[in-house]
Amino acid sequence: MKLTLEESDFITQIVQQESTAQFDLTLSKPEAAQLKQWLSTLSKASDVQLLAKINSQLMYFPAHIDAQSDGDLTVSCELPSIVDINNHYRHWRTKELEHTQLRSSHLPCPFKVLSLSLSGLVVRTFPYKAHSVIDQFTDVTVNLTLAQQNNVRFDVTLGRIINDTTIALEIMNIHDGYAHLKQAIFESYNQQ
Repeated sequence: MKLTLEESDFITQIVQQESTAQFDLTLSKPEAAQLKQWLSTLSKASDVQLLAKINSQLMYFPAHIDAQSDGDLTVSCELPSIVDINNHYRHWRTKELEHTQLRSSHLPCPFKVLSLSLSGLVVRTFPYKAHSVIDQFTDVTVNLTLAQQNNVRFDVTLGRIINDTTIALEIMNIHDGYAHLKQAIFESYNQQ
């Protein structure tokens, strides 16, 4: 999946920033063993997320804790969901949305939605080249069909061309289905 330039720049900026530990914790062997056991039990009983707050951005990383045969734990994270807490309308989904399609009355086929927020979306234009559909997505009204077969109708304008088959669109005005769109973004977040 391709991230928008804004999303990839933000993640790159965060990853490259140097930081220092806020505290140093030394555990005795029994405490360390107990912590490993607790983390292993926690990872089996629930979904674990790593939360990072940087400036006005909250980043939720779905995390996986795997116990090795020697008892050591390995923590790995997936791509984050990013929430701008100062501008509550901007929520980025960094996971391809299943069963969510964008339709334009100007083109015969639906398009896959790769990223969705209340302010915009990233769309795969295949089988068309992105440059060939610019006019069909500039200041037009489109329909978004969500996984629950709810429809959202809104105006879009071209944000930018990401690559040959991917474009970013800005949502200008939501005519119908605003509550369905908010619910779909919320449910998509909770599924991670």
